[in-house]
Amino acid sequence: MRMIRTFRALALSLPLPLVLGLSAQTPKKILFDHTRHEEAGTSAEWVICTASEPNPIPAAPQVETDWNGGISGWAFDLYKAGYAIQSLPPTGRVTYGDPTNAQDLSQYAVYIVPEPYVRFTAAEKQAILTFVQNGGGLFLVGNHPGAIRYSGTGGTDAYTVFNDLVAVNGGNPFGFTFVPGHGPGDALANTTSTAFAAGASPAEQAIIHGAYGSLGLMDFHSYSYLNLNTAQNPSVQEILHTQVSGDTGSFIVTCTVGSGRVVAISDSAPSDDGTTTTSGKALHNSYTINSNKAFFLNATAYLAGDAGPTAPTPVVSILSPASNPTITAGASVSFQGSASISDGSALTYSWAFGDGTSAAVAGPVSHAYPTAGAYTATFTATSNQGKTAAATRTVTVVPAAFTLTASAGAGGTISPSGAVSVANGGSQTFTITPSAGYVISSVTVDGVNKGALASYTFTNVTANHTIAAAFAASTGSTLTESFNTGSKGAYATGSVTLPTGSWTLNDALLGNTTSDRKAGAQSVRVRNTGKVTMGFDFAMGAKTVSLKHAVYGTDGSSTWGLWYSTNSGATWVQAGTTVTTSSTTLATATFTVNVAGAIRFEVRKTGGGANRLNLDDFTIAGY
Repeated sequence: MRMIRTFRALALSLPLPLVLGLSAQTPKKILFDHTRHEEAGTSAEWVICTASEPNPIPAAPQVETDWNGGISGWAFDLYKAGYAIQSLPPTGRVTYGDPTNAQDLSQYAVYIVPEPYVRFTAAEKQAILTFVQNGGGLFLVGNHPGAIRYSGTGGTDAYTVFNDLVAVNGGNPFGFTFVPGHGPGDALANTTSTAFAAGASPAEQAIIHGAYGSLGLMDFHSYSYLNLNTAQNPSVQEILHTQVSGDTGSFIVTCTVGSGRVVAISDSAPSDDGTTTTSGKALHNSYTINSNKAFFLNATAYLAGDAGPTAPTPVVSILSPASNPTITAGASVSFQGSASISDGSALTYSWAFGDGTSAAVAGPVSHAYPTAGAYTATFTATSNQGKTAAATRTVTVVPAAFTLTASAGAGGTISPSGAVSVANGGSQTFTITPSAGYVISSVTVDGVNKGALASYTFTNVTANHTIAAAFAASTGSTLTESFNTGSKGAYATGSVTLPTGSWTLNDALLGNTTSDRKAGAQSVRVRNTGKVTMGFDFAMGAKTVSLKHAVYGTDGSSTWGLWYSTNSGATWVQAGTTVTTSSTTLATATFTVNVAGAIRFEVRKTGGGANRLNLDDFTIAGY
């Protein structure tokens, strides 16, 4: 049959030449039938090369048009794939096991019958059946109702020829029949379908996800349908279903009979390559459109018992864990792998967890590691052609507990002291207390001076740590933070380490622009209802606190206040009264506190909305 609209040929290329597992000495032979008037009429050219049969000339074509038939593209691609191509000419005989016939079907791997117009004889039908039963591949290419183009004796539609062919020995060993569909002039004659089977059978994988490409969409132009009967042949299965509303039936089916394989398609249009040198033939290119070409090559290779070109390799990734994790001994990791393959074929999965155990899934799967160490977990995907790919994660397993060592110099204490065992991921707070007449000089954590902290908390402990406190004799103490060091350029809440210790800036940052009012290199800039909070206690208490303040840039006025805490930030009390800032020149606000013992402070912006406020030179006068 023919399409009623013209398509421009698409230059689809094959990764050829290919090695298909054919014997280097004796390539497998493909036979295209030309005994059933396949070229009859002005719009029929279902032959390879009418210029020369049984062997098309030239014997070594360089391009598809070196052969002049309407399906020479299909044959040419098979030739490039390493097959030997022949036609059974009009004078040829359809036999099996006849030594007097040089083209006896026993000499071929695949027998292709493209849109025939004359029935086979009973003897020919038996020969074809025997050919398949003994391991041959049979490819039947049908047509639409009313497609007959041969006006001679016995001429009929191809689907009628095929229905007669499968009715052999009083039954139907093939398990399928053709039924009329939609012919020229029918509004439904031009259609497409993506309804490919979704199973994992060898036939489905080889035809739908074969080496010549995965099938996504095929187009049909005047066609019949195929009906299946598993009672006649349990192996018959659908490859592509119709998507025409109100219709039922299959566009493509396959089955096995004895040791052989059969593929049937209910329309010949997808095989038409649009080229011929035969005068008067109205051909239209459909072979290189959509998935048509991949189907004919995948199906032929399947019928010949070949896998096709080198199969693609899966592409794998690990979704979970997203990076190399560190866990506590005895804890578990949730693993999830992901894989894809370009031909869409079925994949199998496995995890090897690096400790001698495994799981045959992609995930999610949870696995526990009881012993500290480093483990390589490997996720592997394997295609049904045996191609594999893998990805790994390194799992670091740390001990369940770590040692925190605390020591104090002369003049004070640190509690708890000595070696402390803390569970992995746990917390431990150390409190530093000066004796009478002493102040905290410095607290060093893992070799880094944190300032004069009154306490320090290790959180999410994942290693051994040390903390040491040093003390100095005190005759009174003052703490001043100029905010000239450290870096925080965003308003989002975050902590910054300054010479006096760790400060948390909430809706605040360290500003150093020309619009920031500052006594030195930089100052704190606060907006909205931001806060500036000491993350440590000042052990010497506070008699007074002073703080410089000014509006930022040309912003309007703001209000703010000072709060203090004597329980490490659990509760807060306001010191003095609220301050209003309206000047662009730094002024000093002083608060009377008169609270002895460990204390910390927080400055809160309480009014002025989005107006920004600069704060600088925070000073505590202690006891």
